[in-house]
Amino acid sequence: MDSHGDFNAVLDDSEVSGYAADTSASMAEFLECITESELTHLPFTGANFTWHNCSDGERSLWKRLDRMLVNEAWLVKWPQSKYICTHPRTSDHSPLILQDQDSRQNSSIFRIENYMAKMVGFQRIVEEHWRHQFTGTDMYILTRKLKSLKPIFRSLKKTHGDLYHNVEQAAHFLKKAQLLSQEFKHESILLQLEKCCRMIFCEATTMEVNMLKQRAKLSWLKGGDNCSKFFFRKISARRAHQRVYQIQNDDGHILTDNTAVTGEFVNYFKKLFGGSCRQPKNLEHLQPFAKYIISEEEATQITAPVQRHEIKEALFDINEDSAPGPDGFSSCFFKATWAAVGEDVCHAVMEFFNHGRLLKQLNATLITLIPKVQLPTKVGDFRPISCCNVIYKIITKVMVKRMQIILEKLIDNCQNAFVPGRSISDNVLIAQELLSGYNQKKLPPRCTIKVDLQKAYDMVDWDYLLAVLLLFKFPNRFIVWVEQCITTTSFSISLNGAIHGFFTSTRGLRQGDPVSPYLFVLVMESLHLLIKSTIQNDNNFQFHWRCKELGIVNHCFADDLLLFCKADIHSATVLHGILQEFQGLAGLYANAQKSQILLSKSSIQVQLRFRVSLDFHKARIAGWNQLKLTYAGRTQLIKSVLSSFHQYWCSVFILPKGVIKTIEAKLRNFLWKGGTESGGYKIAWEQVCKPTSHGGLGIRNIQTMNNALMGKHLWQILTKKHDSLWVSWISRYRLRHGTLWAANDKEGSWIWKKLLKLRRQLIKGIQFRVGDGTEFKLWLDPWHPDGALIHRCPHGPLVTGLPLDSPLSTVIVEGNWNWPSAYHIDINEIINNLPAIHNGANDTIIWNSNSGKYFVKDAYELFSELSNSVEWASLLHGPFHTPRHKFILWLAILEHLSTLDKPWCNPKSRLCTVQ
Repeated sequence: MDSHGDFNAVLDDSEVSGYAADTSASMAEFLECITESELTHLPFTGANFTWHNCSDGERSLWKRLDRMLVNEAWLVKWPQSKYICTHPRTSDHSPLILQDQDSRQNSSIFRIENYMAKMVGFQRIVEEHWRHQFTGTDMYILTRKLKSLKPIFRSLKKTHGDLYHNVEQAAHFLKKAQLLSQEFKHESILLQLEKCCRMIFCEATTMEVNMLKQRAKLSWLKGGDNCSKFFFRKISARRAHQRVYQIQNDDGHILTDNTAVTGEFVNYFKKLFGGSCRQPKNLEHLQPFAKYIISEEEATQITAPVQRHEIKEALFDINEDSAPGPDGFSSCFFKATWAAVGEDVCHAVMEFFNHGRLLKQLNATLITLIPKVQLPTKVGDFRPISCCNVIYKIITKVMVKRMQIILEKLIDNCQNAFVPGRSISDNVLIAQELLSGYNQKKLPPRCTIKVDLQKAYDMVDWDYLLAVLLLFKFPNRFIVWVEQCITTTSFSISLNGAIHGFFTSTRGLRQGDPVSPYLFVLVMESLHLLIKSTIQNDNNFQFHWRCKELGIVNHCFADDLLLFCKADIHSATVLHGILQEFQGLAGLYANAQKSQILLSKSSIQVQLRFRVSLDFHKARIAGWNQLKLTYAGRTQLIKSVLSSFHQYWCSVFILPKGVIKTIEAKLRNFLWKGGTESGGYKIAWEQVCKPTSHGGLGIRNIQTMNNALMGKHLWQILTKKHDSLWVSWISRYRLRHGTLWAANDKEGSWIWKKLLKLRRQLIKGIQFRVGDGTEFKLWLDPWHPDGALIHRCPHGPLVTGLPLDSPLSTVIVEGNWNWPSAYHIDINEIINNLPAIHNGANDTIIWNSNSGKYFVKDAYELFSELSNSVEWASLLHGPFHTPRHKFILWLAILEHLSTLDKPWCNPKSRLCTVQ
């Protein structure tokens, strides 16, 4: 179906240019209409705005009112179709012209489909052809053997033909066989025929679903739906979204010719990765400011001979559904054929580590383009993701595993991303503390600069990176490995189903290369050292309020940067000079359009508001109904989205109840209605969010999960995790008398006040073990079974003569309690209920679990306050239960199936006669 014309509505603000009244209500209605109609946008070329009010000056108004919307059947039949928005001429609307492109795929692209690894005889074919002998280096032999398999696999694909057609044929023959067996019930040969046809049909459908799963790129789907129509819809939507029919060049001209469009992409990335001539750099002057320098023992450890088990672990750590590199071989192929190919793979990888030379064919890269905006118009609106060959990924994953051993020692705690044992949420939390109160003029003048590094990964200077490795005393052998990995690569671009261009680079790190994030972290650490050295030599630089003692000047969030200083010209100029120097050395520069400066005590009031990206989640949930999933599939999708939601938002913010209510309403509507329409809820959301053992679906409650994740930050304070910069800052500026339990919940940032309210829940899962008494506060910490003694006996310090901030060791002598005499009933009751002392041990806080450590899963169960589990939960588990059938059984057990006895009135018409 095709629906096109003037809809007299826009979808978002980007489709309006000029002054217009508020159209948010009509936008929401239009989006809901498209969603409920199960339509999607057809790609277009030409003008972005299709209507003009024919006015000039301030009254001029442009809108995108005309468009073409199509359904799933249209995309399946005409997958390459598009429309052109032409010039309006004498009309105020632009005419729309529908076009259907040549839908034939480029046959030169070779890819191993994962379903092939499960075909009968696949292993035997690989083993037979893998025995062929080649001469040369181990890496060369491996590439030759892989190349020799390509014609075999191409032939194998042709032999099996069209998988969609195979399923239809198998279904047809199965139907015929079943009809014959029913007609001639006693013919055993027909029963055998039906059994054989059923096996063929099951094999054909399994192969089809496996292929479609891989192409649909659905990492969240593990056991919900195996419906091929669902995968067709996802694949069609992905292909329509990824096609590029026009692009705007630097001169502002719109290119629509396919050759011109692909040429623009190739030239852009040639220029981006080209850069200037290489020039060695020296950073030895920064070494005195480094947090840690690699020792000789550690250098020997990270360059030790690579073992076979390391190579195998690296391979099996690669996702099977991730896109293959230019050679077309996925990790699934190597895993499935490891018995045959494993020895050659190990020899090739070991050859690289032993000799420090990488065959360029193994380091070839295929760039795939991911749109960064809703309607990309320029090449810069696409993010280049590098698809590397699996053998290369194995090499860099082995390197990453070894880097992780010493990375935490090298990197300052102002940077937490990709550093093992650290959480990026610490940086988010301390940033909120430093930015709180910027609109209060009574505090000292402060300045925060948010720096967006433009094309950060793509612009890294190779020689600077190698100098950074030398700065930290990485062994020369390891530096040679890194240099080979980053300098021997070549690029081609995957666009509209074909491969274009072939070029090399002289700078940049590839997004998609396993080692790139860790190398970039080291580059950003060198910036931190540059800041430290500059500030130390400048006596006039002024720190941000409450930052001097801990030396806080910068925070890194991957490729984003926060800089803090006092709001004076000199301090800001110093930071600007550092960025300029860093640009000249590392090739990274700030994007002025996306960077911001926040100033306190200025005429402009700065309002810091918490705002989760609700629009993103609303749009995402609104589009789900087009998937036509079953209840089981919807449940799996909700769990996946909530999982990613928990990983970031719920771990760095206390979510407002209004935000949680809005998100849960959208999820509830999607679960029961498949879209945005409300009503018709079969089971209360509280029941749905219970664990499966307690009669629910196992969907995590957002409020409870938020509390469990944020409670971990309080646990870090209690256990004195001082390698966390946030914990160190909080301990210095927010904890009264040095304890969390006495902190004032009326002071500090909004997030800190909310965190302190979680103490009441957190204490339910904590055990206080009294040791020597040096860590616990006598009156303020809840080490006693009755809780904090200051609440149990407010006059205790006065009665006993022991100050309010006295340590518990004040009343412990030689491992025994030794309280001063006090004639007070509360004190006597406290003394009569004292816990045991663990002699020879320090005071410790442990979590009520087997490990004694705080795990979010345990905290979630505690905060959920669940009742007893249900006896029938085991009925829903097991490998032989289909997810959709389990969901129906769950509804049946809870007596909420839509059966005839459920309506409150007789569903039959009174005009009908009841027999």
